[in-house]
Amino acid sequence: MAPNTSATRYPRIGQPRIMGNVPPKNPNFTGRESLLTAVEQQLRGDETAAVLPHALHGMGGVGKSQIAIEYVYRHSHEYNVIWWIPAEQDSLILGALADLARALNLDVGPQANTAVPAVREALRSGKPHDNWLLVFDNAEDIETVRGYFPTGGPGKIIVTSRNRDWERVANPLTVNVFERSESIALLQRRSRDLSAQEADELAAALGDLPLAIEQAGAWHAATGMPVSQYLALLNERRPGILELAPSPDYPVSVAAAWNISLDRLSQTNPAARQLLEICACMAPEPIPQSMFRGTRNVEVSPELDPVLRDPVLLARATRDLSKFSLIKLDHKNGTLQLHRLMQTVLLVGLSAEETAKRRTSAQVLLATATPGSPRSTDQWPAYQALVPHVIASGAVHSADPWVRQLVDSVVRYLYNWGAHQASADLAREAWTAWQAQSGEEDLTVIQMSKWLAFVLRVLGHTDEAFALNTRALELCRTTDVPDEELLDSMSQMAGSLRYRGAFREAVALDSEAHDRARDLFGPEDPATLAAAHNLGVSLRLVGDFVAARELDEETARQWELLYGPAHVQTLQTVNGLAIDICEAGDFSAARALQEETYRIYRNVLGEDNASTIRAARNLAVCRRRDGLYADASALGEETLERFISRYGSDYPDTLSTAINTSVDRRLRGDLPGAHELGARVLARFRESRGDGHAHTLTAMVNHAATLRAEGDLNGADRLHAEAAGLFRETLGERHVSALVCDLGQASNHYARFDFGRARALDEATLAALAQVSGPNHPLTHLCRANLALDLRGLGLSEEADAANAEAVKGFTEVLNPDHPWLMAARLHQRIECDLAPMPM
Repeated sequence: MAPNTSATRYPRIGQPRIMGNVPPKNPNFTGRESLLTAVEQQLRGDETAAVLPHALHGMGGVGKSQIAIEYVYRHSHEYNVIWWIPAEQDSLILGALADLARALNLDVGPQANTAVPAVREALRSGKPHDNWLLVFDNAEDIETVRGYFPTGGPGKIIVTSRNRDWERVANPLTVNVFERSESIALLQRRSRDLSAQEADELAAALGDLPLAIEQAGAWHAATGMPVSQYLALLNERRPGILELAPSPDYPVSVAAAWNISLDRLSQTNPAARQLLEICACMAPEPIPQSMFRGTRNVEVSPELDPVLRDPVLLARATRDLSKFSLIKLDHKNGTLQLHRLMQTVLLVGLSAEETAKRRTSAQVLLATATPGSPRSTDQWPAYQALVPHVIASGAVHSADPWVRQLVDSVVRYLYNWGAHQASADLAREAWTAWQAQSGEEDLTVIQMSKWLAFVLRVLGHTDEAFALNTRALELCRTTDVPDEELLDSMSQMAGSLRYRGAFREAVALDSEAHDRARDLFGPEDPATLAAAHNLGVSLRLVGDFVAARELDEETARQWELLYGPAHVQTLQTVNGLAIDICEAGDFSAARALQEETYRIYRNVLGEDNASTIRAARNLAVCRRRDGLYADASALGEETLERFISRYGSDYPDTLSTAINTSVDRRLRGDLPGAHELGARVLARFRESRGDGHAHTLTAMVNHAATLRAEGDLNGADRLHAEAAGLFRETLGERHVSALVCDLGQASNHYARFDFGRARALDEATLAALAQVSGPNHPLTHLCRANLALDLRGLGLSEEADAANAEAVKGFTEVLNPDHPWLMAARLHQRIECDLAPMPM
């Protein structure tokens, strides 16, 4: 980021073009002028060329966030973009940045793992807006929060935190208690009949802590209690509070002030006090007031139940809480919020039994507010508002079935929203807690274990996923579970087998699941169609493309009859069908089908949805197979960049895409780029999946072709020899991938002018391909064209001419007229073949 100058710091007047999430301005803000000036001077400084946060740190209750809020409102005209980011939980940061992506009108979907990288890049580049200000509020975990900072860019960052370690990485500004004059000014502003002497006595008793001063001022304004009586109450409260103080940072003065208000509330509105205690069991973030409505069938307590069922009484309770400055009401957004110190004061004052009751009530109220389907993007804002409270309330430890359903929905929302690691973390916590409470045979425990296994598989942790799925299937086979649950467990287990490379075992299990589903529910039931789709995936992986195509065509037809052509289930099966058609040798038909499928994906799910990106990857392969190398390469590079920016370089889909991209680079002549990417991906697959995994072997064969193009025949030989043996060991002697590996090895012999060995291997491969793929498959013709060159090298011109003529004739029947393979055969050039990793 270039240093700021006055010319760039004040490019405009008026309100910022974009401003969001900023808490309401505090009408009673008083003093702090020296601190506000210091913040302004630090943000104007040009001492660094990197985005370095300016950290406001100090103990709880000193007003760090209030200073940041005041600065934002005073200087809002100086920025083009201002965005407030609650930073106490990872999901809150993700949510705020995803909201900013929408505000910036970035061309991304609503998923966090697509929106957040796009936002960081937009801020770094200053496009569409430069001169931005981000405020990370309550940022306690330094490394986590810093991971969301833009890497440079024309803007500034403010951090508020109680963590003094920000001094190591930021320009620190310590926020202390009020000056006495500031305390007096705020007290007299809140309660105009206080004399300067009375205000001074109150400030001294409260230690000038801003939060305590605010509370005392609100109390006096609401009650008119004489200052002497209030001071006496404070002195009575202090000894007990000191005994309960949980840490040295615990603000005794504000606790004493709050407890006076809480005592009055217990007498005048006990239901409001209980509501406050329930909110103390949630997160110190805005709580949607809507969750307290619609609770007619929920029983919390005799005092609070009538209030929750009567909107007039509920409004009165929240008004009383606001009057005594115990909560902040945001009428614009329909939320209420407790200061984290208020939560501490409330919970410290409750017994263990009372705390458990209030926590249970919080969990039940959250469960009643569970939004709709976690796959529906229109429900995501409601989920995002509840997530911090679900976590803070300890809902994962509840045995209530409705609360567990809420947790299950939140786990699925986090995955669909793109927060895959957060979904896995919460799923693991829930599974562990539920298993301890209910035993591993409990249905909710089994369901959560399978979801955890699914997300772990997506994240690349295949061994742990396999162990979880194995146990879930064992339990479902030996206990009384619904038929649907057993079928789902079988399908999930087959998925784990596929990810481990055990394709034949996956086919057997998927076939069993499909047969069971047909017998139980009939061939057109969604459960049966889901099992059929999974079986199609497994059939492709063992190379039975004809059976996979026949099954997928019928499955896609049934999905379309049920849900229509644009439904995600239909699209997933059609995406697989395009692979079937392509691998069966009809390259043009496969590309045409996938072009249309990708178009629908983009229209329905958006450009950056993970499923859309996977469809783009498949389309790039179809284009390459159909001879459109330039178009395939362009889409392949774009797809790889999308996966990297959203999921990282080691994400399984990223690695699979990189295998294809390395081939595209070789075909367009970028051998250094192909080599670097191919070697890196191969090493990563060896490490993560093992040498014998199908994707590792695919990477070997493709990288061997690059080495051969570079002239490193020894290196290519080593990879071909290793891949050929492992392919036959894991997939069988006649799997098409093993035969493609043989095609490459024969090309190695040919490059060494060992035409006899090349001929022997090509003739054996040709016979196998004719049986496995069919006599008119493009691969069969490719092998025959290469064999013609072997024969010519041996001086057998007549046989070579015949073989070449037959290959050209066959290519002409199945390929486009300008396909590179056909052109190479006509020019008597060696043809290279590649492998594309199959989705699992």
